[in-house]
Amino acid sequence: MTIGATPRLQCPDTASAYATQCAGSPTTWTLMRDRHDHQLWQVRGPRTTVAVKVASGENAARALVREAAALRAMPPGGVRVLHTADGVYCPAPWAWLITAWADGPTTWDTFKKLRDDTNAGRDEARRAAVELCMSVGRLHAVGWVHGDLRPHHAVHTTAGVRLLSCTAASRIGNAISASYLGGLVYLLSPQLAAALESTTVGVVLDSDDEVYTLAAGLWWAATTTWPLAYADAGIDPSTMTSLALRRAIATIKIPLAKAAGHPWPQFLAPLSAAMTQPPGSRPSALQLADQLKAVPLI
Repeated sequence: MTIGATPRLQCPDTASAYATQCAGSPTTWTLMRDRHDHQLWQVRGPRTTVAVKVASGENAARALVREAAALRAMPPGGVRVLHTADGVYCPAPWAWLITAWADGPTTWDTFKKLRDDTNAGRDEARRAAVELCMSVGRLHAVGWVHGDLRPHHAVHTTAGVRLLSCTAASRIGNAISASYLGGLVYLLSPQLAAALESTTVGVVLDSDDEVYTLAAGLWWAATTTWPLAYADAGIDPSTMTSLALRRAIATIKIPLAKAAGHPWPQFLAPLSAAMTQPPGSRPSALQLADQLKAVPLI
């Protein structure tokens, strides 16, 4: 086994053994993320490449256990669970999860050419946006929401889009964990922000709010700017805590940013329309895919 970095945590022996069993030997371990309470490893071997997530501490371990449970129950579209700490000795409060590695660019990555040159990158960005909307739409159609959509949490593989970071994934109609904060606050719908402010027992996620987040994330990927015009409301979000910003968004007093100044306003128009519509009137993710598919490249 070749280790590509020195971690702050140590991967449990059982997780290491299962990862090697899946990937084949010899393996190369690359530390992709190393935070105080969790790690993400990429493990390459002659057989395949897997992802190993390790969490330490009660909160991080619980979150990883929730993600493993969600991935097992979710329909195709998430990454495939290979092994977890369930049923295997793992001293608390530790948890680990091994999944297939999703190989490909994220949605954010596919928009890089567009951000660098709006003429050169339009086709690739539009195609990726449509693929993501269709993947989310299929998830919604079978009664699930992701709960933390953002351009960095979707990987475009040769087998289709794979949705990552599924800790908050939930069946539509089920109340999510009370610890849920809504994902990336800048992409929250005002309605979901308000719901989070009004309850301490966990909100019920629905596809309407997720379509808002989907459109907001694509806006961000295309422009590198947030979809709300904070300056027009006299707000500087960089000076605010996530909680304070969520409360500001919940007031529904921050206007949407304008698409007119962007070199490709036709692409931003359906995103803006999806965010403008009230719940119940927004397009579905599949309808948004059709709208984006129809956006001209010139």
